[in-house]
Amino acid sequence: MASKRGKGKREIIIEAAIQVFSQKGYHNTRMEEIAQAAGIGKGTIYEYFDSKLHLFQSMMEDSLQVYFRRMENQRTDQMSMSTRLRLMCEAHIRFCLENRELTKVLFGEAETPDKELMEWAMAMRKDKLKRMQSLLVEGIERGELRSDLDLHMLSFSILHTLAAFWFPLVMEDWQMDPELLSVQYADFIMNGLKKA
Repeated sequence: MASKRGKGKREIIIEAAIQVFSQKGYHNTRMEEIAQAAGIGKGTIYEYFDSKLHLFQSMMEDSLQVYFRRMENQRTDQMSMSTRLRLMCEAHIRFCLENRELTKVLFGEAETPDKELMEWAMAMRKDKLKRMQSLLVEGIERGELRSDLDLHMLSFSILHTLAAFWFPLVMEDWQMDPELLSVQYADFIMNGLKKA
């Protein structure tokens, strides 16, 4: 784990949680293990988080904010749809490669800890779909995209195709240049499989 100097206890606990949850999953992780990874007493965790679920939710919320900032770091409003898709893909790939443990938790937690967390995850998913649909509407209004496609289906397809890259990149150590992969991804979305 990175140096703990200059970091608040909450940040140290979140980093330890990322490390332990990514290795053991939600259900198999004990608060004692997170405390040990953070180098603090178990009771200190409860000064910041009411429960393992609260810690997991806070970790996911903080992590998703880091992810969204990375994805939206570019001023893209004047760029073509193809360029925006390429930059979005490249940002996603670089995030996955630079934050491997965090990526495992964000994209790999297959278990659903409870109903509340499932509802929260669904709300985040709807927000991502809404953002993507807005981007597609802009592309249609600019005349860059066909207007006869179902925006919900298209948004879902683009986001889930992009999200799927995490597994080969992080779990299988897929060696792919982020720039090259993002160019090919944007070309595939914009031009499909049909021979030109």
